[in-house]
Amino acid sequence: MNRNNKVLKNIGISFFLMLILANCGTTIVSYRDTQPEFDLQEYFTGELKGWGLVKNFNGKVTKRFTVDMTGKWDGNTVELYELFKYQDGAMQERTWYLNKQEDGINTGIAGDVVGKATGKQEGFAFNWKYNLLIETNGDPIKVHLNDWLYQISEDAVISEAKIKKFGFTVGEVIVFIHKQDVSS
Repeated sequence: MNRNNKVLKNIGISFFLMLILANCGTTIVSYRDTQPEFDLQEYFTGELKGWGLVKNFNGKVTKRFTVDMTGKWDGNTVELYELFKYQDGAMQERTWYLNKQEDGINTGIAGDVVGKATGKQEGFAFNWKYNLLIETNGDPIKVHLNDWLYQISEDAVISEAKIKKFGFTVGEVIVFIHKQDVSS
């Protein structure tokens, strides 16, 4: 086998291993016995404030933002309004409509979400997966988010979302969310 074929073979094997490893990872069941028990309905009712950042594929922070949220539950459905304010003065609104299913699966829709978001809670963790339209250079592109929310205390959640395109991580969003109206 000549040198070029060996190089191509090694690249092929490396790519194959990267694909396998990319699909390995933590599952929601890993958090089953953790505390506090994350109650989405309770946590996302009322006023919340978030501080976050967006990173590119190299880990460089490309955006910083705050987000004001208001959640109103009615039975098994919540309307969660979000107002994002970015460091460059840009603003973005999103309204989620979340439904808690009898089987423990949560679903959600929003104007810039393609299809339905689906998620499951175990222990102190909640994992959302959804496709989102984001604007890049004035054009909308569809990306996939794997969003993990971890309830640290009764008034604090950390959200960590990997942004993927064609199976490759192209960015990350990290948000600290503080519940404003927790009784002490």
